[in-house]
Amino acid sequence: MAPASGFEQLVLSVGSTKFFFISLLSLSAGAGGLVFAWINLVRKRVMQDMPTAKVRSAPQGYIELQGEAELMDGAPIYAPLSREICVWYRFKVEHKDTQSFGNSRDSKWRTTQSGTSDDLFYLVDDTGNCAVDPEGAKVTSTHKRTWYGKNRTPPAYVPDSFLMQMSGLAQMGKQYRFTEERIMPGDTLYALGNFTTHGGAGVSFDMKTEVGELLREWKRDNAAMLDRFDTNNDGEIDMQEWDNARRVAEAEVIKSREEHAVAPPVDVLAKGSNARNPFILATRSEEEMLKHYHWISVTAFVLGGLAFTMAAWAITIRLVH
Repeated sequence: MAPASGFEQLVLSVGSTKFFFISLLSLSAGAGGLVFAWINLVRKRVMQDMPTAKVRSAPQGYIELQGEAELMDGAPIYAPLSREICVWYRFKVEHKDTQSFGNSRDSKWRTTQSGTSDDLFYLVDDTGNCAVDPEGAKVTSTHKRTWYGKNRTPPAYVPDSFLMQMSGLAQMGKQYRFTEERIMPGDTLYALGNFTTHGGAGVSFDMKTEVGELLREWKRDNAAMLDRFDTNNDGEIDMQEWDNARRVAEAEVIKSREEHAVAPPVDVLAKGSNARNPFILATRSEEEMLKHYHWISVTAFVLGGLAFTMAAWAITIRLVH
């Protein structure tokens, strides 16, 4: 029998319990990497197959838009850490926790506060504007900052040199780390999401569906339902009383639609109900996003495949020996 290689010796020297957990972790990491690669490959394929629409002529449903990000009328949106005006932000504040183990010390960054903007903003192209509801979006921003401070109040951002970052001098003596991502007014904006038009006289609607939703809403408050429609006070809604409730619901739906028809229609891009359709916002062009997802897929596939292969190899060695 040929002498065992260094890798085989290492695998055989590990205790059974430890080997089991390491193998399980490696297999999970490999499977996770392959799944992550597949998810990003699907995102890339969806983007490739989806034609770019214009706001004015966009169909209802899942579409792709490209334009610029702009603030809506009203109070501006401020990024919490930098206090700069933006249309969207995501931030994280971390504290360095240090623990001593004999003569050694271990430091880890622990998140103490984080948040993501859910305020609406506009995507504007050469035909009009569309309100964007960013809740639930996969956002890729080119504006990302990380800086350090001695206390919870973030200092003014000053970019560190490459040498400061690589040497760790940027965080020396500082217990807080601040990370902020933003979409700024005027940024190029690529968007893939569910497009709907609300209000306006030309918007069709399903009377039966809306009446049914209104009746279900009323039924959630049984006491109010009885008080309003139980005309014979027997504690139940009979067929005649239910027909009356349906007629009232139809009248309210028609009135609501007439009121909405008076106002101009509003186009909104948001996360749809179909989980297979990714909701993507990015301050990059479509071409840049395709390259971005391509390299993420390749990297995740290689790393996941490597982890899976090494784990399978190690398990084979244990079984053979």
